[in-house]
Amino acid sequence: MKLWKLSGLLLLAAFLAPAANAQYISVSGGGLFPQSLSGTATRGNFVGTARADFDHTSVLAAEAGFGFLPFIGMDVHYSHSKPSLNLQIGDILGSSALADLDSNTVTLDLRVRPPSAFGFRPFAFVGGGFSQFSLEVKNQVAAPFPNGVPGNLYAPVISYGGGFDYKFIPLVGARLELRDDVITNISNKIYQPEGSWHRLAVTVGIVLGR
Repeated sequence: MKLWKLSGLLLLAAFLAPAANAQYISVSGGGLFPQSLSGTATRGNFVGTARADFDHTSVLAAEAGFGFLPFIGMDVHYSHSKPSLNLQIGDILGSSALADLDSNTVTLDLRVRPPSAFGFRPFAFVGGGFSQFSLEVKNQVAAPFPNGVPGNLYAPVISYGGGFDYKFIPLVGARLELRDDVITNISNKIYQPEGSWHRLAVTVGIVLGR
């Protein structure tokens, strides 16, 4: 976890808090477990199997939240990750590429937070937003990108998950969160198969505020 990325997330959380009239802010980090994808690829008269295999990597996140009912609130959530991608196009040339998939995701989440018990306060959420992706190609064979390496890509996201907060002192606590980002219409922008792509994130962090 690079110091400059963590510092940037702290600054982002500090900016989001007054902008959203936030009751709390949080900064967290953890592991990202992207789903690998595969499907049938057709290039001319050749039919093969296209694959996109992702490694497990780190994820950084910042969040600002506010409540409008006793146990219901809204959160603005931001996350950054950069998994490595092993792409097999499935054409007759055996085209492939190794790349990093840099991603930034912003969602607006509806969060339910029941009363706390023994210092623990569980929560669940569902929301939506968008992800921005950029490919950094490290190596390629034949012609994995016939029209050139894609530039910035944008895709809608549906997020859901849950976890719990634990308060050490009145305004400082820890958070454990499990989040699934369901990203639509991204695979067909990189290679042929279409469909949704799941990214599971497990993070722990610090929560400041109520």
